[in-house]
Amino acid sequence: MIDKKQIERFFDYIDQFAILLYEHKKLSYLEGLNEAFNYLLDDELEGSYPDEIIEKISSFKQDIIDISFGNEEVRKAVQLALLRGYKHANLSNSLITPDTIGIFIAYLIKKLYNTNGLYTILDPLVGTGNLLYTIINQLDCDAKAYGIDHDIVKCNLARNIGDVLDIENEIFYQDTLAYYDKGFDVIVSDIDDDDSNDYFPYKVINHHLDSLVDGGFFLAIINNDFFEQEKNQVFRAEVQKKGYIFGLIKLSETLFKQQPKSILILQKNGENVVPVKEFLLIDLPSFTEVDKFNHTLNQIDAWFNKREVDM
Repeated sequence: MIDKKQIERFFDYIDQFAILLYEHKKLSYLEGLNEAFNYLLDDELEGSYPDEIIEKISSFKQDIIDISFGNEEVRKAVQLALLRGYKHANLSNSLITPDTIGIFIAYLIKKLYNTNGLYTILDPLVGTGNLLYTIINQLDCDAKAYGIDHDIVKCNLARNIGDVLDIENEIFYQDTLAYYDKGFDVIVSDIDDDDSNDYFPYKVINHHLDSLVDGGFFLAIINNDFFEQEKNQVFRAEVQKKGYIFGLIKLSETLFKQQPKSILILQKNGENVVPVKEFLLIDLPSFTEVDKFNHTLNQIDAWFNKREVDM
């Protein structure tokens, strides 16, 4: 059971910490959060601070050091702080994937995998890690988190947040299209376009499909105009060399202020992989429309049950 007071206590620690360092050292709020995590994890700070600052941040830590927090309580407190930090840095809150989507993707992963045998999850555009850690918390498994991002502050936050949540992680500071590795069980990502001439989501998916184990799944949050781009046919041809489209779930437009999105599910080819006869195609109602949403979940369950019979 998640305790809102616990969320508030952990938020107060990191929020007070970040504000103090902003006021006295002019660190950005997000950099201050990193220092709050550093100090919580090992009593160390990246910068040097006067004794009166050390005394204050030590008192902040003492207020929570003997409290046992649940992982979701910590993650939700961190998410609140990140939203404040993004506002402080004039970054869009849309860069943080809503919890409801992460929880729903975790539900899909449970349908696609035996989560007891799920060991590695990669987010090739990890940001601060909210989507990745939401999913791992919901799966309640010992999967190791891997992430890639080209922003050093976000990379440091993703590492520290994973450590605070006691989730084993490796976060790489580099261009995602320059990262090469193989053997990931599942890949998840919230992919926005970068306004370049080449459609960035196509490049990310095509590049990282190679990183999956045979039969592994790539679950990508995409804009609804994904298949209307100029190089759509080229992208489909490239994907078909490596795998196939497993399903497409259109998310409720109530979740987004600007660009509506969907979840695209791809499966990598493998020796024992049997392509689906019919794609999983779903229009997901709002999460707040409980009856309609539960009815849709029943439809998804029925689709997976039928697939098992067909196989």
